[in-house]
Amino acid sequence: MLITGIKSRPVYDELTPMPSGLRHVAAGQGSGGGPLVRLLGVMTPEQRAVTTVLYSVESFTGRNHLAEIEGFRTAGLQVFPSNVEAVEGLDALLAGTTMGTRLYLAGSEGFIGTSMQVATRYGLNRDEVLREHAGSFVRRVWCAHCSHYTENVSRRVFECPGCGRHLVVRDHYSGRLAAFQGVKADGEVPGEMPDDEELDT
Repeated sequence: MLITGIKSRPVYDELTPMPSGLRHVAAGQGSGGGPLVRLLGVMTPEQRAVTTVLYSVESFTGRNHLAEIEGFRTAGLQVFPSNVEAVEGLDALLAGTTMGTRLYLAGSEGFIGTSMQVATRYGLNRDEVLREHAGSFVRRVWCAHCSHYTENVSRRVFECPGCGRHLVVRDHYSGRLAAFQGVKADGEVPGEMPDDEELDT
């Protein structure tokens, strides 16, 4: 669990099997494969038999747990080259979901956040989803001026690829947007920029 001064930042779980589940969907990205391996390792054979795993090999830390995940016998394994494609795969899978489905998410903050947006669209309640952060806390930032999302931001000030403005990253995390907010860095005093520091990632 992350200890942080950012009160709006999500509090994460530790992935453990939810006994009430009739079907399980486990989605992970990069370092998130570690928690998935641990989860699959403590599931019963009966639970694994009704578990579909989605895994993105895109990683900010260079860690890849695909070989370990492949060692488990599950209902199915879908592998994706990018986080965006993994979230799209999750969307397609949950479109056919039934009552009693339990969702497990593991990986970066951005991956978990965008996956939760999908889960919410399909009516999965908070008690039907477990989320475990793994890897780097690089930030996903939403530009308040052009609505562009930028992944993997690690500096306080950066240039928005969408509108070209220099943005300062605020410390408020929006669950609705699944991102931190970026606003014009010199909005109050033109030309006066804040310190460009390393973010609490």
